[in-house]
Amino acid sequence: MAGATTTSSALRRMESVCRHLLPSSPPVLHQNLLGAMRLESSPVIIGGMVLDIHAKPSMQPHPGTTVPGMVKYVSGGVARNIAECICKLETQPFMISVVGNDMAGDFLLKYWRSAGLCTDGILQVDDITTPIVSNVFDGSGELIAGVASVGAVEKFLSPTWIYQFRLHISTAPLLMLDANLSPDSLEAACKIAHESGVPVFFEPVSLAKGSRIAPIAKYITYTSPNEIELVAMANSFSPPEKYNFVKMEQSKNKAKAVEHLFEMLSPAMFFLLENGIKFLLVTLGSNGVFVCCKECTSLMDQQKSEMMSFLTPLLEKLEGCFPSNMLVDLPREGSSRTCVIHLPAVSASVVSLTGAGDCFVGGVISALCGGLGMMQSVAVGIAIAKSSVESEANIPDKFSAATIADDARRTLLSAKMMWCK
Repeated sequence: MAGATTTSSALRRMESVCRHLLPSSPPVLHQNLLGAMRLESSPVIIGGMVLDIHAKPSMQPHPGTTVPGMVKYVSGGVARNIAECICKLETQPFMISVVGNDMAGDFLLKYWRSAGLCTDGILQVDDITTPIVSNVFDGSGELIAGVASVGAVEKFLSPTWIYQFRLHISTAPLLMLDANLSPDSLEAACKIAHESGVPVFFEPVSLAKGSRIAPIAKYITYTSPNEIELVAMANSFSPPEKYNFVKMEQSKNKAKAVEHLFEMLSPAMFFLLENGIKFLLVTLGSNGVFVCCKECTSLMDQQKSEMMSFLTPLLEKLEGCFPSNMLVDLPREGSSRTCVIHLPAVSASVVSLTGAGDCFVGGVISALCGGLGMMQSVAVGIAIAKSSVESEANIPDKFSAATIADDARRTLLSAKMMWCK
């Protein structure tokens, strides 16, 4: 009897620990039910699935002590967030990732299966800890600091594991890689895509890891750095550091701020284009996005999937809505001209900024795979990012096609050519 009581007590303590780590069953991952998915092939997403720990203080933090606030657990990881966003936009992603055989790994996989998504590409490994990222935010939702323990992604998402999904990659409309992968794995995935003419989207993840683009730049079709990641990526080609970025104070004059950012960032943008990248989508936070390209071809035309119903109302609203003074004949393949177009952000009531960048990429990829043009796809990405910052979750539960269409149209109508020479 005493032994049974001891065992029961131990089980209760273990259950209590589980509830603390994973406070409730993961929410069901709802797809947006505005229509059925009709994809012949799936974009392949390779990178991290992570348990995020978010800490948001309710007062100004003080070094050397704790302060009251809120701590919560969220399904995260750049690649996983992008794939979830794509799923909710009615595009079926194929995810290649790794988790541990532990409570956090089970949590992430249960969340994934709740949408009926395939887990064949997700490796669950004994004796490793599922990747975890701990982030501390300020009262406005801006990230103050974070620590990422994601070594398992680099160690176990090896070229050997990736090669097992060669058929998925070679028949995909697009391959998205996050920079948590090792350099060898990045190169292996890029070569598979290159052999089949599959466009590659590189997500730099962080300042430290974005430099991994240098050896694979010739394979990269799209990449979406922020200002500091852009500069770090450019400097990774030619140390010592040649390019720099100094964060400017928040300005009420958006036009002046955008001009200043262009002057500061254009040398790095032009340099990366010269080194093989086809499209740079430089995210500028509340100042919008620079789309920078040296050649403009319909890179998705040969492999795009049938238009998803979610995108139909978007296409109807976005067709031909560039302003009359907007130069839309972007440079053709082989052209020596370089163009930079600015698309503004949509004003939002900010709740959390953690998923905005991932939602932007997810929106762009989903739109590209559905057959929308480059500028339209970026406008959709900006509109999706706006929905994200107005949500507490990394990825909003649902997206409204009508709202996304209106916001994307507003962005396109305000687009401005910054440079085309």
